[in-house]
Amino acid sequence: LYLSSIQDLFNGEIIAYSIGDCQNVAFVLDTLNQLPSLPEGCTLHSDQGSVYTSYAYQQTIKEKGIIMSMSRKGTPADNASIES
Repeated sequence: LYLSSIQDLFNGEIIAYSIGDCQNVAFVLDTLNQLPSLPEGCTLHSDQGSVYTSYAYQQTIKEKGIIMSMSRKGTPADNASIES
């Protein structure tokens, strides 16, 4: 199984998540579409996986007014807060 989750780094709360048996763009879009209304200029951080760099995911991020942030290649510590 795969877990896709979005964590609010202000308080550590998981504000959206999906569990599925296939990691594809539809899977991560489901998580993204669960987000409540967010203040303008919020940042969403992810790794550079193909689902997060896909056109559909990037377009949805822009439509929601979210700023995209991605980890550097070969630096898993960039995602330490959600990984732990």
